[in-house]
Amino acid sequence: MGSDDRAKAIGRLLRTGGHQLTVADPSANQRAERVAAEIGGRTEMPYNQAMSSELLVVAVPRSNVDAAVKAIGSGSQAVIVDAVGDEHGNGAHSGAEMLAAKLDSHHVVRALINMPQSGANVPICGDDANAKAIVDRALHACGCSTTDRGPLGHAAELEVPAAAA
Repeated sequence: MGSDDRAKAIGRLLRTGGHQLTVADPSANQRAERVAAEIGGRTEMPYNQAMSSELLVVAVPRSNVDAAVKAIGSGSQAVIVDAVGDEHGNGAHSGAEMLAAKLDSHHVVRALINMPQSGANVPICGDDANAKAIVDRALHACGCSTTDRGPLGHAAELEVPAAAA
């Protein structure tokens, strides 16, 4: 979910791994259609994506998270990859933990924070071992490796602004 440059880069990366892609952006439907055509995917309603996908990547700017959550709805069994941009934890909880709470899902994995590329080592955090394994397999198919950084509560360590790191 998302259609900005980061979302497009994530889509291209996943495409190199042979993954089928659908694109949705509740704030920019026409741009989502252009991105889908450009990366070899198709467009679909966010709710349908969430209900029919094994893996749902949320790659929207932080300011669009609430619209994305509303579009996804509840009840999804998909593994949700929190790739939300411009993320900064608020100290008490990471943005990933807040997304998991909003979606009422334990299947949230924080990953793909930086612009992804084949060969990258991608740190991941999550509370569900199966969800992390699904993300790991998807990224390995794209030529990436992953480093398990622990539970979702550790995601705040990944969300430190680059200037502060």
